[in-house]
Amino acid sequence: MKKILRRSGVRMTSYAAWSITGASLGTRVPCSSTVRRSLTSSLVILAGGAFSGSSFAARAVQCRCIVVETNETPNPDCMRFFSMDVSFLKPEFSMDIPSPAQAYKSPLAEALFGVAGVQAVFLADEYVTVRKHPQADWAALIPIIKEVIVEFAESKENVLSAAGEEELLGYNNDTEPDDDDDEVVLAVKELLATRIRPMLRADGGNVRFIDMDEGTVFLLLEGSCKSCPSSHVTLKSGIERMLMHWIPEVVEAQEVSDEVAVDILSEKRLRKQLKEKGEVVKAK
Repeated sequence: MKKILRRSGVRMTSYAAWSITGASLGTRVPCSSTVRRSLTSSLVILAGGAFSGSSFAARAVQCRCIVVETNETPNPDCMRFFSMDVSFLKPEFSMDIPSPAQAYKSPLAEALFGVAGVQAVFLADEYVTVRKHPQADWAALIPIIKEVIVEFAESKENVLSAAGEEELLGYNNDTEPDDDDDEVVLAVKELLATRIRPMLRADGGNVRFIDMDEGTVFLLLEGSCKSCPSSHVTLKSGIERMLMHWIPEVVEAQEVSDEVAVDILSEKRLRKQLKEKGEVVKAK
């Protein structure tokens, strides 16, 4: 099972102070509402050992510092927490945990939901995005959340539970080619994976391909992109415009809720199973 990895070497990471909000993804526009900066001083904890393999195995080899830092996102209720020495999931993988009811997938998420004011958690390879209650104060929450992350990093717990590990692979294959995909769908998936998703992840968010029907692309926004005041602008002026520019067959990009996404994906799986059995598949 996947555990947080301690990187063997120091790596400098540059986070671009840009946002796709309000503009085409092809033109990166400064995010006027947020300036990339650390809100508080970095939380530094001395860890009596280095991470071994894929675990937080505490070895009395050397004393090193775990530094957890923060970046603002275009969503004022979301903050990205990261460390240059820590990876949370495998590269390019992510998992959205939108409520405490889904926290069984991740002990780290359970610990974060234990902080009063935390509403949602988004796990990525190099960071964790936390969404707070609108009335909660970041000045009070940030030190507590940093401490939770550091304490978890010093433990031997897995980031994901057995259930979370089982779901992880299927959760991150939305842009992988499928046998039923036509050329248009394949082009949409490629554009999402190579151009759109990286820009959203730079702001602590993500997008998942759910389905495409008669030119409409159905997408699920995650992390800082979800419930963001500018999410509609991001979807229409950013994602939709880029899809329509490069793929003429696309006429619209539409956001769906978690519940609708589950229903659509369940129907797609059922249709695929019926097709594999040679049974008649009714048109959508």
